[in-house]
Amino acid sequence: MGRLPFKKFLACQYDPVPPVEPQDLSGQTVLVVGANIGLGYEAAKHFAAITVEKGKEAAHTIKEATCFENIEARAVDLAVFQSVVSFADKLMQEEDRLDIYVYNAGVSTRTYARTVDDRETTLQVNDLSSALLTILLLPLLRKSTDSKFSSRAVIVASEVHYWATVATEELACPNLLETFNDKEKCTPQVMANRYWLSKLLNVFFVRELAARLPPNSPIIVNAVNPGFCASNLNRNEKFPVTLLISLFTALISRTTEVGSRALVWAATGARHRENDLRGAFISDAGVTEPSDFVVSEEGARMQKRLWDEIVEVLGKVSPKFKTIIGEHLSGCGSHLSTLAVTR
Repeated sequence: MGRLPFKKFLACQYDPVPPVEPQDLSGQTVLVVGANIGLGYEAAKHFAAITVEKGKEAAHTIKEATCFENIEARAVDLAVFQSVVSFADKLMQEEDRLDIYVYNAGVSTRTYARTVDDRETTLQVNDLSSALLTILLLPLLRKSTDSKFSSRAVIVASEVHYWATVATEELACPNLLETFNDKEKCTPQVMANRYWLSKLLNVFFVRELAARLPPNSPIIVNAVNPGFCASNLNRNEKFPVTLLISLFTALISRTTEVGSRALVWAATGARHRENDLRGAFISDAGVTEPSDFVVSEEGARMQKRLWDEIVEVLGKVSPKFKTIIGEHLSGCGSHLSTLAVTR
């Protein structure tokens, strides 16, 4: 695809999304982060169905809707790094395996706000906590692989990454994450595009992580685009933005159930050609080329810089973070940076 003109985006919204195909997930463990509402909730229902407080309510509702009993709700605050670390530690201690991991949680807001970790909220929840949890769970994903299927790690990105821009002066700064975190630089115009930037960073992280996994790794990591769906993602927006989003949603949005099919496909589809999914950007049940910027030389440099900065920041959050990287990943990376994958 490379680019996404607005007319093509509108047309894609009406493209049919294949229904979820039955899969044998018996004996497997599936983790959907952000499963209490929206896309994650619908994806969790699908995962439960195909193999036959708010988190607990969602689990109860899913059980009733699918007649699948083996569902458990766990709480994690993605705006607090230590909550993510504790969540991962508990999961590692209590679970024997993790076959499918979907990071669906995200926020979208035009208002600059810092978390308790002194990070801009959108980037912490959508990107840094995603990277932190994904890396901390790599040993469990690696442990769970068998001769039949690879483990899958799916990060929910978006087609809006095609429209994300990084200013020349931002690229010239010595530290990208600190620049994106700087309140003085986060003007209303910058924050209006912050969600788009966070989805671009999701794509970069997935590509770099996939590049650093061994070529024959039993872990498949990819990024998926569910399309523009009716959801609670924009719950933090204010009038008149909420009015515009409501009108746009009424006119062209997919239902959350339809959008969730993309998440399930990224996690279970193409079993006969799993290698095609390594580091891939997936849209409408197929591998699609990410933005021109992502596959450009400049994009490759930014991808590598972001990885190094993420490791530096999150290595201070948890000592296990760098240990896992050293044990499970190579130091080279970026062999996917200039790879253009198409359907």
